Amino acid sequence: MADFSIISLGCPKNLVDSEYIVARLKTNGFEFVNEGRYIIVNTCAFIEDAVRESLDTIIELGERKAKTNQRLIVIGCLVERYRNDVLELLPEVDVFIGRSHYRFIEKLIDKTGIFVSDEPFFETYPRQVLTKPPLAYLKIQEGCDNFCSYCTIPKIRGSLQCRSPKDILNEFLWLLDAGFKEINIIGQDITKYGKGVDLDLTGLLSEMLKISGNYYIRLLYMHPKGITDDLVDLIAGEERIIKYLDIPIQHSEDRILALMNRGYNKRYLIELIEKIRGKIPSVTLRTSVIVGFPSETEDEFEALLRFIEDWSFDMLGAFMYSREEKTQAAKMKGQLTKKVKIERFNRLMEKQKAISRNRLKRLLNKRTKVIVEEEGHPYMLGRILNQAPSVDGIAFIKGDAKKGEILDCVVTKTLDYDVVVQVI
Repeated sequence: MADFSIISLGCPKNLVDSEYIVARLKTNGFEFVNEGRYIIVNTCAFIEDAVRESLDTIIELGERKAKTNQRLIVIGCLVERYRNDVLELLPEVDVFIGRSHYRFIEKLIDKTGIFVSDEPFFETYPRQVLTKPPLAYLKIQEGCDNFCSYCTIPKIRGSLQCRSPKDILNEFLWLLDAGFKEINIIGQDITKYGKGVDLDLTGLLSEMLKISGNYYIRLLYMHPKGITDDLVDLIAGEERIIKYLDIPIQHSEDRILALMNRGYNKRYLIELIEKIRGKIPSVTLRTSVIVGFPSETEDEFEALLRFIEDWSFDMLGAFMYSREEKTQAAKMKGQLTKKVKIERFNRLMEKQKAISRNRLKRLLNKRTKVIVEEEGHPYMLGRILNQAPSVDGIAFIKGDAKKGEILDCVVTKTLDYDVVVQVI
């Protein structure tokens, strides 16, 4: 029996693709192992750092493969973005497979060359969930139509395509039946769900919530301009939707937001945050911002710092602007030096560290749920519901707890990004 292994780089959307591929290969007689004869690398390529990580991983595996009888298969966003260059750039790779060909991967991993097209890819299950129970991701869409001026995603993953509500509900039931209880809804911008189907995001969630059970739904990657009053009301009134919203604002200043093609201004952001916190007082807000965007002035950066301080996001991720070829922003005047970007990034994250520490203090002695993920010493490790997987802090768990459980607890101590909890 042939065996294979897979390395999944980048975002949870990539991970879901990897999970589908694992299940498909296993169904077709392959054995999934830690390091197999077939080494599959699912790449990320949306910014320079992601491309570099993908290339470094491939080159390292290629050097190792030269001493073995292994085959190196590269899939994912690097293939989609650089389809005209990868054959020459990476001669150590045996075959490149684009996303539209995943459904044939068992027939292609012994081929050579490149297999890629612009045909959309929707299939996500059956899959072998690779996350730690009770966590699973549920992808509801592919691609993006927002066309932010700095972003390569529409060129890599294509225009927005939404899966049918029936298909999503079937997968949701499949995940629940398999014992997964923390379902993270993902897509490039889930607020845009509805294109070409008969439900919007609020309608889809309402259908999902008709299914009884002890589970929680988390909503990730929500573009500010797509968050409707109906959606906020649904989140506020439904206990099974985690009061955690990941809303990337990218900047606060009108001129930069316009250059980014974000479709909103500072006043809109302020009104949105006020509305969300007014209707959901216990909400945890996560955002992301870009520092060093072309022509960003020191005054505009200082204004961003004040905005972050004034509105006190619980969690924040920051990116230094990456000049990506074939994007509108790459052609803009006023490209800033790396030194300036690093300096602004460090100042922003230092400020956010204090904000996150202070926001966590409001949870002290409060009761919440904790998700138990793994053994640690001297405590079990996991996350409270206010912490999303991979990107936020962790919970150090005191008391009787087993991996995979979701338990009631009390927060007994807060740190910069992490918490200590006592199981009730």
